[in-house]
Amino acid sequence: MPSLSRPAPGTLPRSRLQPIWFAAPAAAALYPLTLQAYHQAASAFVAGAGAACWLAAALALLLAFVPTVAAVLIAVELGKLPEPSVAQLLARRVALVAAAVPPIYTLLGVVGFLLNHQSFDLWAATALWCALALMIALAPSTPAAPPKALSGAATWRTAHGVAAVLAVAYLCLHFSNHMFGWLGPAAHTIVMEKLRLIYRSRIGEPLLIASFIFLIVSGVRMAWHLTGRRADTIRTLQIAGGVFLVFAVVSHVNAVLYLARLHMNIESDWGFAIGAPAGLLRDAWNIRLLPYYLLAVFFVILHAFCGLRGVMLAHGVRRQVADRTLEGGAVVAAIVALLIIMAMCGLRVSLA
Repeated sequence: MPSLSRPAPGTLPRSRLQPIWFAAPAAAALYPLTLQAYHQAASAFVAGAGAACWLAAALALLLAFVPTVAAVLIAVELGKLPEPSVAQLLARRVALVAAAVPPIYTLLGVVGFLLNHQSFDLWAATALWCALALMIALAPSTPAAPPKALSGAATWRTAHGVAAVLAVAYLCLHFSNHMFGWLGPAAHTIVMEKLRLIYRSRIGEPLLIASFIFLIVSGVRMAWHLTGRRADTIRTLQIAGGVFLVFAVVSHVNAVLYLARLHMNIESDWGFAIGAPAGLLRDAWNIRLLPYYLLAVFFVILHAFCGLRGVMLAHGVRRQVADRTLEGGAVVAAIVALLIIMAMCGLRVSLA
């Protein structure tokens, strides 16, 4: 008689077609529908349909964050498996990619705009997640090969950290600049023009771009290696943040350097960032920028604090202190992300 007992903690059966394997790409495939639902409800509310539409819009917008949250949680669960199958390992990696659905969908939207194909983003996104789900379904349930040692792992980590210092310095300026959005676009522009003397200089911009390219290359290499090993929740959060940022940086650089500067020959200023004159909240296309921006700011700060925690532990700092530092960093990440997105949605303060 077959056993009816549950699997032990940290294990999942290797039988085919476990629902958890497909939950992340399925949620990511539904992501555009949450944005469409928000826009329909918000438009109805603006047209005077009543408070119910406002509540429906708020709920739809909250649901837009579910795919990323669910994908991270699934990656955490699959990352605990001591001996995953090939399918389980692939499902874990797909979940980490699915967590980055906001920047992926934004990038596909820009590509569709450049191709003059209005529905390219929706069809391409659907095809992507269906293809990844099919790959999981076809992957064998045999044990995955033990991960090989990463050649020069310490060197890669150190170089990644050094490049990250420059990126973090830039992002501190960039995020501070966005905080001035609380005073209005004019204040943001004044600060932006001053800061661009630094990070758009002949030395600053190429160095910054090179740093981001190296961070992407080294980050992808380390993430692929690390996902072949068992990981705790913090490690998975760090990897998920890194994967999200890979797509966020590619999307952002494509939008700023190519779309704005070369293709449209316009300034990538506050108006460009929020999709003026419509803004983030009242345009069917622009609303995708809200989850993308908010999560990008959150993950970049959280990722940096995860790295800081690792450095602290490596230098003998007590785990409790390192963990508290990370917890504080997560709070800071959430506050900064919310403040920036609130300013980009139109909230203002007056110093008069």
